[in-house]
Amino acid sequence: MNKYLTQKSNRFWTDFVNNLMANIFFLSAFIAVVSLFLITAYVFYNGAKLFTVIAMPDFLFGFDWEPVNQKLFGILPMIVSSFYVTFGSLLISIPLGIGCAIFLAEIASQPVQRIVRPAVQLLAGIPSVVYGLFGLALVVPLIQQFADVAGLSILAAIIILSIMILPTIISISEDSIRAVPKEVKESSIALGTTKWQTIFGAVLPASTSGIITAVVLALGRAFGEAMAVKMVIGNTQTMPSFSPESLFGLLSLARTLTTNIIGDIEYAEAGPHQDALFATGAILFIFIIVTNAISYMFRRRIHEIR
Repeated sequence: MNKYLTQKSNRFWTDFVNNLMANIFFLSAFIAVVSLFLITAYVFYNGAKLFTVIAMPDFLFGFDWEPVNQKLFGILPMIVSSFYVTFGSLLISIPLGIGCAIFLAEIASQPVQRIVRPAVQLLAGIPSVVYGLFGLALVVPLIQQFADVAGLSILAAIIILSIMILPTIISISEDSIRAVPKEVKESSIALGTTKWQTIFGAVLPASTSGIITAVVLALGRAFGEAMAVKMVIGNTQTMPSFSPESLFGLLSLARTLTTNIIGDIEYAEAGPHQDALFATGAILFIFIIVTNAISYMFRRRIHEIR
């Protein structure tokens, strides 16, 4: 009898704990979804108020931003600068990041891994303002010395951002490469391929989905970075000069969408100016949503082909 009661009591507490944990996890997921919905709704609602004052084409394709005196809210130069800085940093960080991930996952010895991997993790934990200080102290003076310009430029922002997003690409790509089944490597080697042929012909194609995820997350980080970029890009509200003299815009001063928000939010008054900043944030939201949707469809297409 006592044994039966003990089993019944244990079953009761087991069911209670299971139900409690299930409800806690559900509540956590619910709060995350609701928080995302509220933030999105708040940003888009306040951003939409701007279009009762000006037309959307004037906002998206206007060249002038003078919200205080002339009530001009054109963000096209900022959109161009944001894409320029983001994709410029990706051009540098993607090959470096994937190369480092291959090195850690397939080539490096255990002692080397114990040194490099914590260094990469530490790189991910450095505050963005420290990256900005590094850019001001080293990158900007180097550009100023070799290019005979002010130093604050799109190129400085690209260099700093490429360093900042490296840990994201390295960590996720390495995990994806390590997740490739051993059978894939062994089958490739059994066919007489070299180690490099196995890596580039079997391992990397098998880990494509994870690498794409790493790139998309890095893209979102780069596109949304504000403080470090603001410190080194010059924060000038002009379209980058794509002339050969400025290295096709690399040496131009610029302002991105994110730096525009943090640059104006301190003195923006309620009304069109503040609404324009919310509308700028909505543009950032849309870009991230579209990027993630394209990435999802691309990865799904890869799985279907396989």
